[in-house]
This record gives sequence, C-alpha cells and structure tokens, in this order.
Amino acid sequence: MTKRVVSLDVGMKFVGVAATDPTWNFPVVIGTLKRKDSINDDLERLKNMLDFDIAAFAVGHPLRANGEESSFMPVVRGFERRLKEIYENIPFFGVDEFHSSEEALEIKKVNAKNYRAKKQSGVIDSAAAAVILGRFMETADFKKLKEIFMEI
Repeated sequence: MTKRVVSLDVGMKFVGVAATDPTWNFPVVIGTLKRKDSINDDLERLKNMLDFDIAAFAVGHPLRANGEESSFMPVVRGFERRLKEIYENIPFFGVDEFHSSEEALEIKKVNAKNYRAKKQSGVIDSAAAAVILGRFMETADFKKLKEIFMEI
C-alpha cells in the first residue's frame, strides 16, 4: 500500500485533515474531526480516519505575519506532541499556516450568507488542511520524501 503525507489544521473545535493523493501530486480533503473533551478520544478518532499508511505529518503552525508564534501555538504543540507518541517513527513537519483559513474561504466560496454554517460544520478547517498540505508539497522536504516513498 502506498504511504501518504497527512496534513492537520489543529483548532479548538475542529481538526481539519487532508492527505496527498496516492501519487503524491495533489492534496485531498479527508475530513474534519470535531474535538471532544478528551485529547485521547480525539487522537483515537483521528487514527480511525486515517485508513492508510502514513509517510509523514505536516502540521499547520499558527504564526503571525512576522513569523513569530501566535498565542495558539502551545495548543498545537500539545496536540502534536501527543500524536508523536502514537506515530513514533513517522516524521513531523511544521508548516506556516498564516492565512490558510482565508485561502480556504476562497476555495470553498464562503460568503456572509453561508459562513456560519460552513464554520460550524468544519468545512473551512478541512480545506485549510489541504492548503497547508499544498504549501508543504512545495518544499524540499516534501520532494525528498516523495523520492523515497515513490521508489518503494
């Protein structure tokens, strides 16, 4: 089975999830995980969403325009740390998610009339995860991974 790169847009209410297509040429929205009270439950449900082998994780890091970490970064780092405990031998890459939600709004054609419904359903979060993955796919790290895993 072909391994894929998974991208996460971690938020307080939702975690957007995207992955590379099997040929590693474009991002595909997997879905949105509605967060519960327990991070253990969240991680278990995420594992169930990912019904394929994973080559790496690209996690959106909330940075400001000047590149400094936002106040939400500790939440993302905590989620990422716990995920690394489950996927011990899989590499993790931080990807600047600055304005990824705004790009997702454009992609999903969100406007004032449908914003609330799309935000509450997590559609924006999953699209943002695809934006984050698209950014990662432009990096040298991704290109190295692709060379390694597409040869197998």
